[in-house]
Amino acid sequence: MTYAEAVARILALRGGERVGMRPGLERIEALLDAIGRPEQTFTIAQVGGTNGKGSISAMLAAILQAAGHRVGLYTSPHLCHYRERIRVDGRPISEADFVDGVEALGTLIARLDVTVFEAGTALALDHFCRERVDVAVLEVGLGGRLDATTVGRPRVAVIGPIDYDHQHELGDTLALIATEKAAIIRSGVAVSARQDPEAALVIARRAAEVGVPLLREGRELRVAPLGFTLEAQRLDLHGPGWRMSDVACGLLGVYQPSNALLAAAAARELGADEPAIRDGLRGARWPGRFQIFRRDPLVVLDGAHNPAGARALAASLRAYFPGRSVTFVVGVLADKDAAGILAALRPLAARFVLTAPANPRAAAPAALRPLLPADAPADVARSVPDALGRALAASPGGIVCVAGSLSLIGDVLASSGDRQDVLFTAGARC
Repeated sequence: MTYAEAVARILALRGGERVGMRPGLERIEALLDAIGRPEQTFTIAQVGGTNGKGSISAMLAAILQAAGHRVGLYTSPHLCHYRERIRVDGRPISEADFVDGVEALGTLIARLDVTVFEAGTALALDHFCRERVDVAVLEVGLGGRLDATTVGRPRVAVIGPIDYDHQHELGDTLALIATEKAAIIRSGVAVSARQDPEAALVIARRAAEVGVPLLREGRELRVAPLGFTLEAQRLDLHGPGWRMSDVACGLLGVYQPSNALLAAAAARELGADEPAIRDGLRGARWPGRFQIFRRDPLVVLDGAHNPAGARALAASLRAYFPGRSVTFVVGVLADKDAAGILAALRPLAARFVLTAPANPRAAAPAALRPLLPADAPADVARSVPDALGRALAASPGGIVCVAGSLSLIGDVLASSGDRQDVLFTAGARC
């Protein structure tokens, strides 16, 4: 079996490239039983929430690696290649190991009728076991209560900000969404971002019900931003009995200080010391999240794919580039709240260039145009390269910001042609 054939076999499963959600954890549990319960061979840190969970996971993994651990990191979706989802010490699983993993799952994935995400999760956990990782950081795919990553007994569960997304699967109120996401709290210690009161109440109730200590931003945990450049931002971090002053964080954006605080607090619960936390936060990389892709002309990439993410992006652009005009290149998946995303970006936009990522779920660019006011300057581009070209031509001296979908960000990174295996370490391109 070739690597391409192995990826095709995974993606051909139920749910396709979409992270599907079917009630119950029976399939992933049966699959893990059949391959020897790999998740029992290492410590688990599970990271959920609506926005920021990928950034938190990346920072937590970087800290734990700086602390001397061998670290597995499982995230989704990928930007350019499926192998990005499964990494050990920052390096994606090799093509050979990916093929071996798919072959090891063999007929189980078909017999158990698992989804693509369930198969990918089992493959990741099995790979981490084979690679003898000490700790695995698992980013929740969708929700939490019924997500395939909700296996084993996590030493720490982290919940990033909860907002509206995937309402069809999770519910149409913050309380219902929070109930699904808070279910990852079941052992160890829980760490939560500052939440809307409705979501905060659900999280506190869940932690009390299962007897898990809860550390909350704004109460037990605090962060104070000190300033930023285009290389890093400086933070003061506080927790019960500890304080770290003037910590450098390599991830930019006004939403990252909170994520850095949660990663640091979770890492402390896993035994990381202050030097490791400082090194990890300074060196962490997570492409496509307020990423400065080019300096001249200035191009920013941000995968903001829901209204909350778009509002955070707009706030970051205002803070980092006050008064600068912005041309947005926007491509959105059809099941997302495109109107809410565009509305959040509209006050900053000098122009929109609407396009579609190379994803079968992408919304047609022409369908996005009616969501903008008739007098809003907007072009429809036939491809991502065409969209970038139009945006750069339309904004001399301004900023081009690509947003609306991680698939779109992946297309931009892939078009740059650099090696994918350095994407999350030394490089910034696929």
